[in-house]
Amino acid sequence: MTPLQPKSAAQATSDPELAARAGGEFGLRIGKRRLASGAPVRNVFVSAIEGELPPLAALLRGGSPGGAGGGRGGIVRVKLYLSLLWVCAAAPYRAAYPARSWAALFGLPDHDTKGVRRIHEATRDLADHKLITVQDRGGQPSMLTLLDESGTGAEYTQPADSYAKLSAKRAPHDVLMRHRYFKIPSQIWTQGQMARLSGPGLAMLLVLLEEQRGQANKEVWFTPGLAAERFKLAATTRTSGLKELRELGLVRTRKQVVSHDGTFINFQRRRNVHMLIDPAANPVTT
Repeated sequence: MTPLQPKSAAQATSDPELAARAGGEFGLRIGKRRLASGAPVRNVFVSAIEGELPPLAALLRGGSPGGAGGGRGGIVRVKLYLSLLWVCAAAPYRAAYPARSWAALFGLPDHDTKGVRRIHEATRDLADHKLITVQDRGGQPSMLTLLDESGTGAEYTQPADSYAKLSAKRAPHDVLMRHRYFKIPSQIWTQGQMARLSGPGLAMLLVLLEEQRGQANKEVWFTPGLAAERFKLAATTRTSGLKELRELGLVRTRKQVVSHDGTFINFQRRRNVHMLIDPAANPVTT
């Protein structure tokens, strides 16, 4: 990864160096174990089950459930929720940091003023989506408590613990599926990538992590129809998001021959396959 990469829309209005400094401070607070393991995210946050609109798509689309037009507010909502999943490692899964610290973590412009207002808006929206609860503490930073990634308002539990307990009880497959999860590497925060990623870029990073299923160096592919059905993301979002990830050095894409009979005349069917690049192995230069 080089410092001369093209700037995405997010990079043009964000400060990756500020985000990386804030990410380092947060990293010291959460401890070495969480820093090494990253943030666990249930698949249901990204991928639809039984036709439901995944919370990721809902947050990017509008400020309130059923709302329209996510705009730049959509990406702040997603970044704040994912960051809470990163920070809140143990029960009771809550955090009370100043809004300016979250704004700095995302590299928001004017993080002490306008950035603070955007964090407050995102906090209210996440509560509307039943992804967090908010406790006003009268002049002190609000206490934000995680709720389940499904957006049902259910109490948050660690997905690994929940899956293990339910599996031991021989829970039905559809119940277990709601606790399958993937992890976001901590370097996405500590290297300032949260500031660099736009809505499409972050959405496709989550999709690829979910599809990778924890297997390093696994190539991922999906048809446009399947992607639309499972993730409820527009084709333009997928295209621009993957392009951004390639520019940031976070993913590698190649053409793969799907069917070929060995002749020169008959048509070869090809598809794009994508492989995530470990940010720890390819650190960004700010």
